[in-house]
Amino acid sequence: MEKEAYVEALKNTLTEIRNVSPGINSSFIFTEDGAVIAGDPEVANMSINTTLSSFQKIAEKAELIGGLRSFSVDGAQGRVYISHINNLYLVTATSKNIDENILRSVTQVIIPTVLKLLETINPVPLKSTQSQQLVVEAFSGFFTGDTVQIDPKLLSEWSGLFNGQNINEVEIKAPDGETTRCKVKEITDTNLQGKGIIRIPDRVCKALEVNKGESVTIKPLEP
Repeated sequence: MEKEAYVEALKNTLTEIRNVSPGINSSFIFTEDGAVIAGDPEVANMSINTTLSSFQKIAEKAELIGGLRSFSVDGAQGRVYISHINNLYLVTATSKNIDENILRSVTQVIIPTVLKLLETINPVPLKSTQSQQLVVEAFSGFFTGDTVQIDPKLLSEWSGLFNGQNINEVEIKAPDGETTRCKVKEITDTNLQGKGIIRIPDRVCKALEVNKGESVTIKPLEP
């Protein structure tokens, strides 16, 4: 199974879960380094940046007490539940009155089973998957040009896929299918690193018709 097919299978699974599970509003899966790899169509409506940032702070503290397996946050409109599955994390946004049996079935049975099945068919190291879903962080300035910025760790991983050559250009695909090519460089702000973010100049965001907080698919172009 190709890496993109692996990710697509996860996206389809999350979409079907939302369609047939009362109380589940949206969900997405991200890696330990904060890269969002799959989500259902409603994931753009979630506050991914806030979720990942909050999770990172909690996870750092959890390391001191032996690691973090799962936790939930209650909000005014519902709940957000994060669970650790193998080397991935599943984020599920639910209504406040969701049936706990449905939630446990999704987080403890369905998703783990799908992941195990996919890896049985053909193991795919998600951290080296070429295509990634990243969250848009728009920015502006006199010298921004059309260059986007992504996490240096992801650039390094992609470089490894091309025999150590530097990745200078990427393809960005918006949720509606619109694509564009941009030059790329590292995110230098340490506060934004490791959070699954792509910084995109305002004019590129307008061309793609994407807004801050939405997810786009980004793929390295061979040097």
